[in-house]
Amino acid sequence: MSSGASGNCTADRSCVSQVATTVSIILILGLGTLLNGLALWVFGCRLRRWTETRIYMVNLVVADCMLLLSLPGVLYMLIPQSGSEDDTWCRVLQSFYYVNAYMSMSLITAIAVDRYATLCLPMRARAWRCPRQAAITCVVLWLLVTGAVVALASWLPAGESFCFGKGQTRGVRTLVFSLFLFYFLLPVLSFCSVQVLWHLRREWMRAPPQSAASIRKAFCVVAANLATFLLCFLPLHVALLAKLVTQLMDADCPTVKTVIFCVQVTSRMANFNCCLDAFGYYFVASEFQEEVATVVTLPWPFRGWNRGGSQGQTGEEGQAEEGSAQTLQALPCAAQVSPEGSFVPPLLVSQHNTSLWFLEDC
Repeated sequence: MSSGASGNCTADRSCVSQVATTVSIILILGLGTLLNGLALWVFGCRLRRWTETRIYMVNLVVADCMLLLSLPGVLYMLIPQSGSEDDTWCRVLQSFYYVNAYMSMSLITAIAVDRYATLCLPMRARAWRCPRQAAITCVVLWLLVTGAVVALASWLPAGESFCFGKGQTRGVRTLVFSLFLFYFLLPVLSFCSVQVLWHLRREWMRAPPQSAASIRKAFCVVAANLATFLLCFLPLHVALLAKLVTQLMDADCPTVKTVIFCVQVTSRMANFNCCLDAFGYYFVASEFQEEVATVVTLPWPFRGWNRGGSQGQTGEEGQAEEGSAQTLQALPCAAQVSPEGSFVPPLLVSQHNTSLWFLEDC
């Protein structure tokens, strides 16, 4: 670890910086607790069937909730008076934060892979895609991420800082660990999401009007998920990469302070993802909307967003669409044919005529 100019620079500890950090964490904690608490209640208690999507979503909500629980510890460790020792308590808090932050990223990537396999490789996906497989995938991810973080926290050499705001520089191995995990997940998520978007765009262009609206909404959801992931996590890991470079190259103090400030700002952006995930759940399935509607009154722009084309239809049209959906349910999951005789991708088949395609399970 560098011991030159970069080693003598510290982060901004001014009153304004401390207040801004405190306010941002409190806002994220309050909003995230409300939204993820509601999501956990709906997914865990109100929905009846354990599907692949529900299993992934429940694990994602749990990871986000546990990340929120770690934020008070983050705030405490950032207080200058909390001490400067890289002690056991500090490492436990940091490890807890890391596990849930990177578990959230891993689950978002797993959901993208699941969508890609079901839409782009339907016949293969039918052979292995089931709730048990989704549960095993989640367990394996929890074990891998937890094991990697615990190993990192336990085996860091003496002198390398691991904790929030402890020491003047974060240990090189800690930075490399964060960068490796993110830049491993990023191409997988990007490839799967882009492939799904490309297939959806192609189906959208040639779909009949009654199907085009649902495909368009699905396209928007996938695009929004990808954009949210990039917006929340990419700036932080670009800043961490810059921080690693400044440590290895022994950069001048103003440069180091600028990079540290960028890391602080982008860290709050990354934490805000646990709030945005909860907004995404609303557009995942009509069942989630229906359960949310029982406890809150939604603003009018969000009412019926995921209702397909049912709003504004006549009674006969609504009955016809519902009958079509019931007919499609009776066909095999991997490949189905619409009443008009055209091929319907498996993920476009929903259990309810009001559901989005890829987030429901046949």
